[in-house]
Amino acid sequence: MALIDEQFMMEVGLGEMPAAEKQAFMEQATEELEVRVGQQISAGLTPEQLQEFEQIQDSAEVASWLDKNAPDFREVVGKVFTAFKQELIQNQQQILA
Repeated sequence: MALIDEQFMMEVGLGEMPAAEKQAFMEQATEELEVRVGQQISAGLTPEQLQEFEQIQDSAEVASWLDKNAPDFREVVGKVFTAFKQELIQNQQQILA
């Protein structure tokens, strides 16, 4: 998963946010990205594949499983991350208000 960190916050114009607020925002943004990526990837999977995926606990297994069952997942992550970043840039003033 793409990283929401201080550098990311600077790139989207939210680097000056107060520290506590920024940390909470980064955590929320990470969760939102995970949801969006999950929605995109799951749209191309069968119900059986989704059930199988939900059973995986180990991150190495997840990567292997995704390589096999959703080979375009890295591209999906990149597209979702880029769109999310642009969305934050466009809404920067409302977020900071």
